Amino acid sequence: TRRRHAAYLTAAFAKEKGILPPPADTARTRSSHHLYPLRIDPEVVGADIQAVRRKLKEKGVTEIPHFGPMYRFQILAEYGYDSAAIAASCPQTEAVFDRGFTHLPLYPLTRAQLAYMARAVLETVRELKRGV
Repeated sequence: TRRRHAAYLTAAFAKEKGILPPPADTARTRSSHHLYPLRIDPEVVGADIQAVRRKLKEKGVTEIPHFGPMYRFQILAEYGYDSAAIAASCPQTEAVFDRGFTHLPLYPLTRAQLAYMARAVLETVRELKRGV
């Protein structure tokens, strides 16, 4: 079911410039599809993922910022690591996680819920491109 949902979202987003598709499964690697990685190109969209997240929330769409860089975990600060210094040394990681990446749920959704989520993402990206 999650695989079908992921394929549906990928197809729905395929022609929208600024939405970057997740890596496709190969003969050697297959995603578990427990979440859908929603990536955008902030330069094309005209806003970062934080704006997308806010607009999706307004539309009632759950997004799940599930993964993050290890240096952001509190435990590393407790062990004395300087998270800010590490973040400063990882500009690409910061750009991806702060500006271009979140996850959408793939748990059991009805067909209508999945279609609504896809439409909401597309509407959001198109609104941001227009500066709305």
